[in-house]
Amino acid sequence: MSATLPRFFWSEYRKRRKRAALITFALFWGTLSILLLMASGQGMNTQFRVAFSGLGQTLIMVYGGQTSLPFEGLPKGRPISLYPEDVDFLKDRIPEILYIAPETYTYLPVSANGKEINRNVHGTTADFGLLRSQVPQPGGRFLNPDDVTAGRKVAFIGWKVAADLFGGADAVGRTIVIARIPFMVVGVLQKKIQDSMYNGPDAEQVYLPFQAYRQIDNRRRINQIHIQPRDPSQSLLIEDRIKTLLGRKYRFDPGDRYATSFWNTIEDGKEGMAIFKGIEIFLGLIGALTLLIGAVGVTNLMYAAAKERTKEIGIKLAIGARRRVIVGQFFLETVFVFAKGTFWGFITAFNIVHLIRLAPINYDSFGIEAYLLRPEFSLRIFLAYMTILGVLCFLSGIFPALRASRANPIESLRYE
Repeated sequence: MSATLPRFFWSEYRKRRKRAALITFALFWGTLSILLLMASGQGMNTQFRVAFSGLGQTLIMVYGGQTSLPFEGLPKGRPISLYPEDVDFLKDRIPEILYIAPETYTYLPVSANGKEINRNVHGTTADFGLLRSQVPQPGGRFLNPDDVTAGRKVAFIGWKVAADLFGGADAVGRTIVIARIPFMVVGVLQKKIQDSMYNGPDAEQVYLPFQAYRQIDNRRRINQIHIQPRDPSQSLLIEDRIKTLLGRKYRFDPGDRYATSFWNTIEDGKEGMAIFKGIEIFLGLIGALTLLIGAVGVTNLMYAAAKERTKEIGIKLAIGARRRVIVGQFFLETVFVFAKGTFWGFITAFNIVHLIRLAPINYDSFGIEAYLLRPEFSLRIFLAYMTILGVLCFLSGIFPALRASRANPIESLRYE
């Protein structure tokens, strides 16, 4: 039987090669569609995580505000500001905080090498680099604790600032002048993808040690406080504790949503991931429906073949062929048609994805093209595709095969 089954299969398949060609193309197109759409969906999901992490990993930003509720005899409408001492105040009282750093900034002229530009200049501490994904280019560094403690005149600058002031030259060790005070550049920000920001991308910012910055801008208030929890799942708990502690210190109702505000990137990231996961699933379903059209074509082809070969099937059954031989013959034809169409679809999709990924990302103006130019194959996509393909192949072949095998030999021999 092992030699007979392939011989039956090949002789019958050759009779329907032209008819099967259109079905094969439909399977090719369905495979190409589902793989490209699933790869695009996963690529966008991955790019969102990368781009969102450009702002910082598991980050909570705390801002001041204005009271909207009266509290303990005090009127509403009072401004609530943050101060440098609030950093230690919160750190000492909230053990769930891993890193915390203040930030204050203002727009100032920055000059060097005979050129002058206007940029946001920030004052912060060493932990800010960890909080905000400030990775230096090789040969440089971010601000360290000694820089902050000693108030050293050093600066960490974005790569666009370095390009504007020094062109293609290495900026580390060079001097920039801010408000007539010279600062030595100790590091340049490594290029990164960033689609979430405030005051513009990090590439265009200048960062100074907090004490050195205070010599330029001596305001007591700070703009915001950056916090990283020890456990991301505790982000909302930390928010509640900050409201309670600051409410007690500055005398406002902890439930007043306008007295302080938060940018919780952990919760925002979860929402964004859910959205992109939904897009990924939606694209996969569209691709699966496209492949389903080809599978329906295969089913119709097998039903037509069973009808055309009714007398032949009857003869085989009459001379002693077992039903499983009939089932196996039809099912083998189905698998061959699927394999022929889907194999070339898989190869084409794989090559297209890798060709698209060769396109460079423009870090200077990150946009939607960065999401579309990074489709991604993975083991999860392959397993999902093989599962869908296996189910469709089985359903397309098993019903025509069972119908053919259940034919009555006597009635089949009378069929015209």
